[in-house]
Amino acid sequence: MDLSEKGWFSDLLKSKQPEPSEQLDDKGEFIYKSIQPSGLMYGHPILPKEYVSEDFLGLGSSEKLKIVLLDGFVKTAVLPSDSVIPTDPDEYVSFMSKVIVEFYESAYPQNQIKSKSFWGKKLSNDEIVENIINDRLNTTNQPSFWGGFFNNSLLFLDVLFFGEWLNQPEEKRGTLIEQRDLTHQKLLEVMIAASYADGVLAKEERDLFEDLLESVHLTEPRKEYLTTLLDDGHSINDIDLSDISMWILKKYTLELAILFVWADEIVTEEEQEFINLLGSKLDFSQQEIERSMAAIESFVVANWGNVSFLQEKNNFSVISDQFIKRMTKVVNANKKMISSEIKESKELMTLLTKSANESLTSEEQIIVRNQLIDILKILPTFVIIALPGSFLTLPLLMKILPESALPSAFQNKK
Repeated sequence: MDLSEKGWFSDLLKSKQPEPSEQLDDKGEFIYKSIQPSGLMYGHPILPKEYVSEDFLGLGSSEKLKIVLLDGFVKTAVLPSDSVIPTDPDEYVSFMSKVIVEFYESAYPQNQIKSKSFWGKKLSNDEIVENIINDRLNTTNQPSFWGGFFNNSLLFLDVLFFGEWLNQPEEKRGTLIEQRDLTHQKLLEVMIAASYADGVLAKEERDLFEDLLESVHLTEPRKEYLTTLLDDGHSINDIDLSDISMWILKKYTLELAILFVWADEIVTEEEQEFINLLGSKLDFSQQEIERSMAAIESFVVANWGNVSFLQEKNNFSVISDQFIKRMTKVVNANKKMISSEIKESKELMTLLTKSANESLTSEEQIIVRNQLIDILKILPTFVIIALPGSFLTLPLLMKILPESALPSAFQNKK
């Protein structure tokens, strides 16, 4: 599929029919669980499994962004109820293109949405959507890594507020757009404070923020306010985050900050203190902060080979060791639950006991590995993040598990 040719929106959307939303207690958790593995929150797209095929091999970052962005629109559109979404493919494309165009007209009124071609021909809604998304991706094409990272990650807010906008009465939609702009401002405030965490604002950081202020859709008063903060200095203690009330927005803010302070080196004590203060101001417990740290590390470990900046700016062995330590800590804190879950599975108990005396077959090793990963996924820290399955080999899992969680016949062997 060529996502640079006209018609890509319709073709891609027809291949991605809507699915009823999972029954989670919190809508924000559904969005997080559905979209976090795609990398959209972090500005670096990772294709969903259904797109990992020959047709999509070799796609560039912009094409991948189109896929994960559209996938996000589909997921958030079905949140309240799938009954309003047409099931006929053509009607589905017509519905989605119409509401996406209406959303962007409302969200970016200062932008002129082109409804006609260069030759004066009236464009269909799906053609207009293609132009809108192409324009949005062009605005995220920053020359610096962090410029691209931040602007690409803001596409997540398009997805989030699209879902909210779609299911709000018309008279309340303006409030949502104001909340989006306020979120943009608060994110930049957090990034400024993070840059000042060591007491110094580097020239490169100043240049970055000046570029971001030009590319982010903010009113002039907001831009002037942020420029003043950039000049005078800013502390996490000075930021009022009470207006960010949605759980998913709090999570997004925290994890962007973690990635920002962490991506070029292992988190220092000063940076960890900054993260803890930010998490506290966002009303997160220490456990929730740890969960977000694990989410970032898990994303990096799982996608090391797919995101070039990770390879350029980090040492994989250091990051993977850090993630393993975090997993070990979580597992030990929940060893009673893990032991109970292992004992519940007769097949797993049998295979673990067998492994104490003889080697398991390849098929048996796969069974044990998959069941152990499934057990880890029910732990509070990992319940709504994507664990890096290919990284979690059976020997590594056996190293992480506490002896008390294993059958007695296996404990001596370990």
